[in-house]
Amino acid sequence: MAAAACDHEISNAQKISARIANEWPLRPSQDRQTRYVQKIADQLIPVIKLNMDSRNLNWPSKNRWRFLLIRDLAVNAYSAGNGQVYMTDGVYSFADSEAELAAIIAHEMAHELIGHFCQHDERLATHSIGSFTQVIDNTKELEADALAVEILQHAEFPPQAMLTVVKKLPVPQAGINNQRNLRIKALQHQLRHAGTVPFIASPEFIHIKQEAVSGNTLHK
Repeated sequence: MAAAACDHEISNAQKISARIANEWPLRPSQDRQTRYVQKIADQLIPVIKLNMDSRNLNWPSKNRWRFLLIRDLAVNAYSAGNGQVYMTDGVYSFADSEAELAAIIAHEMAHELIGHFCQHDERLATHSIGSFTQVIDNTKELEADALAVEILQHAEFPPQAMLTVVKKLPVPQAGINNQRNLRIKALQHQLRHAGTVPFIASPEFIHIKQEAVSGNTLHK
């Protein structure tokens, strides 16, 4: 049976979400860009439940996942815990297809499903979103990548998209490049027997991508 989000994960997610909403301009929950992210996530959620239910994964309370977009062209995606996932408009400029967008979403969901927000591991590196500082842990990133590949496979997205995303990641600070290399090697090993599946962006994705990156991205 699936595990529930732990108490401190729920309370921390509420605090982080309130802070982000106060500091950053969020897209409306019903605009096209936000709904498209949710649409991709909604393709992943049932296959996770169908194929991975025996793993005792850490599901958000009330089984509710919520994906919100921040009007900012910097490339960023991060989980707040308890089913709350934030992505910037910059993710649309970064991703070249639905498969890459799905890989980003699957990776962030994987952090929560594995239970990373209920763990208290040593902090290796951080990056900040306003006053919110996110912890980057090599082990957790590798674990999330590995589970994301499985999710993509079950959802019939090309799993190589996760490797493509990691290879394209920007390197904003010292130490992250080494982490990226570790992730690339681990993904290459995991995908060594996977056949190459080309992924091409659909006209719908291209149109929504163009709308996202051409919109207003000024901070509040």
